[in-house]
Amino acid sequence: MFRRDNNMFRKYFLMQHTTWVVVVLTAVLSTSCASFGSKRLIASHTAYNDAVQLTVAREVLANIIRSRYSDPMQFIAVSAINASFSVSVSGSAGVGGIGQAGTAGEAAGAAGYSDSPTITFIPQSDAAFYKSFFGLFDVEETVVFGLAYRYARTDPGWQELSLRFSFGSINDAHDFTYGKMVELYNRRVKALAQLLLLGATIQQVPEWDFDSSAIAKAKVTAEDKVKAFKDGLYFIEEDNGESVRLARYRMVLALTLPHPKDPEVISALEALGVPPGRKQYILRPPMHATPGNIDPYAIWLTPRSMADVISLAARFVDVPSPHTGIVISLEPLAGDNALISAIRIRSSEKTPASPYRIQHRGYWFYVDDSEIETKMFFEAIVAAYSSRVGSKQAGDQGPQVVLPVGG
Repeated sequence: MFRRDNNMFRKYFLMQHTTWVVVVLTAVLSTSCASFGSKRLIASHTAYNDAVQLTVAREVLANIIRSRYSDPMQFIAVSAINASFSVSVSGSAGVGGIGQAGTAGEAAGAAGYSDSPTITFIPQSDAAFYKSFFGLFDVEETVVFGLAYRYARTDPGWQELSLRFSFGSINDAHDFTYGKMVELYNRRVKALAQLLLLGATIQQVPEWDFDSSAIAKAKVTAEDKVKAFKDGLYFIEEDNGESVRLARYRMVLALTLPHPKDPEVISALEALGVPPGRKQYILRPPMHATPGNIDPYAIWLTPRSMADVISLAARFVDVPSPHTGIVISLEPLAGDNALISAIRIRSSEKTPASPYRIQHRGYWFYVDDSEIETKMFFEAIVAAYSSRVGSKQAGDQGPQVVLPVGG
């Protein structure tokens, strides 16, 4: 009888104390869940942000190396990170020494927290991606990013390098002919960099965008003018007022000179291939035609594509001596010799300490952490990729690779 009462007392004690543990833990978790969850969110966000940043940087680096080896390029993007956060609660209680002088009870509780992310990768291989990857940058994109990038104006050498990676031709002077860099292109890069050094700025200015053929002015009626005005169009006279052409205003970029009559400015303009005498020179892309109006003061620029930028960056890759027979010979870039020689993507048989490293054909290729010029250059290339095509998603067009972390 006494043993049965002791057993009943033990069960009662265990039930009471277990309930107490669970109630206390639930109360603590309910009051701290918001702050606990928000802190975990901040920590996880930073970790995932760092991981994605490193992933993109290594993607770009890997394809620069592939380009140097004439291997096919391939990109894969992290399209989604689904992180499932869960909390578990457990409690226990025990009683010892029933019927003895030293009866004792104990209670314990625990709270567990787990993060089970699922990472979704999408190969960047659909037509839309390649159209963006091989398509030319807009002049506005190139000017804003290339010329105004935070390192471009720090030094004339950086400004020239930025221009070389921004434009493949300047006023019909192309960068390479049969693999050899054209001297006229080099002179025009230096001239444009010199104008910027002398205080020239890039500004938006309005101009007429002509989008029709010329017609006789006498054939235009008042009703035609009213209808055109409602559509934002105007009849602009030409041929001494004999004919007109429909046009609308558009905003374009222009190189604005603070001192057009400065001898150094005049010399640079002549080297650039435009006549001096103006304060503003419109920057025009290859297809920026103006029917019936030839502008000798325009600076015609052919922007590069992201694929072209990566191909150009491959010239900075140090090829291991055993591989010199399987890669083509490339002429070094022209420009500031000290800066050009300072930018290097190193190679090594041993695993480097730098986080920006990839392995290709048995060797490691990396950006040395101690080489600041290379890191600055590499940052610009990764930023250009991310801005242009890095966020391009294939959506339902391409296969998805879903990997549970730790699975």
